[in-house]
Amino acid sequence: MYIKSLRDGTFGFHGRPLLWLWRFSSRQKKVQVGIKSRTDCNDGINWRDAFFDANKPLVVDIGSGMGTCILGLSSIRSTGHEELRIQWSECNYAGVDLNQNFINFANGIASRGPTSRKGRVRFFCCSADDFLLKLQTYPGMIELMMVNFPSPYRLKAGERGNLQLSSVENFMVTNKMFEIIGVLAGKQARGSYFLFQTKCEDVAVYLKNKCLSNGMEGIPAKEAVEDIDMIYSRNKDVPKRIVELLRIDPHSERAEGYLFWGRPILPPCCLPETEVQCLIDQKVVHRCLFRCKK
Repeated sequence: MYIKSLRDGTFGFHGRPLLWLWRFSSRQKKVQVGIKSRTDCNDGINWRDAFFDANKPLVVDIGSGMGTCILGLSSIRSTGHEELRIQWSECNYAGVDLNQNFINFANGIASRGPTSRKGRVRFFCCSADDFLLKLQTYPGMIELMMVNFPSPYRLKAGERGNLQLSSVENFMVTNKMFEIIGVLAGKQARGSYFLFQTKCEDVAVYLKNKCLSNGMEGIPAKEAVEDIDMIYSRNKDVPKRIVELLRIDPHSERAEGYLFWGRPILPPCCLPETEVQCLIDQKVVHRCLFRCKK
């Protein structure tokens, strides 16, 4: 039964298979943006070749990894939260990642998926900034842009920690990205949504402040995170990164308050593989939802 469902593309991304994908993807070497290589953005993107109907609203996953999030979203009909009113079955979906193996996997699954998904899902091997520049020529409206679990930056130069991580200046979510997102939102009749999720509390605070300083409107959570330390205590797990952060700066801003969501924003069957790993291992996920205004 499982082999048949794998062959015909009906095998669902839930629980255990998503955990397997997370274990595989977490072992892969990170592709650096500075490495010059042939990408899908080199010669531009013909959106009418990429999708059957390029006038449909578009959902974009920046740093899409194995693609499980938008593969799931493209297969459902229900809407999200009342704050995120999107008719998922009426949208096109684009994922972008620098890892060609991840892109090949995701496009392979998309090509074998349900008939209703074909012609609506496409993954591109490209840097985030280059892809967003190409996105300005997309004929339809941009409904939602997501950044799910980006690789974090080093806490501070010269401090302890994972030295393989990039500095904050080379973090995937750049000032240029926010500038382009602002331009894209300005072309939409009612703006666009922007969603980010991360396991790293300081990254969440950094992204939240970047969104606000770039004119985005934060959407208050119905179940907001009121005391992040209480959640760590309940889970009996204080991340080493936050311990180190508070050692460096005891007065650091925390990922709590009305903009931080205490429950998933996306539908349960469409969670990224990293979010599933967090839920299984009781790791805190920091989430915020914004509207990019005109």
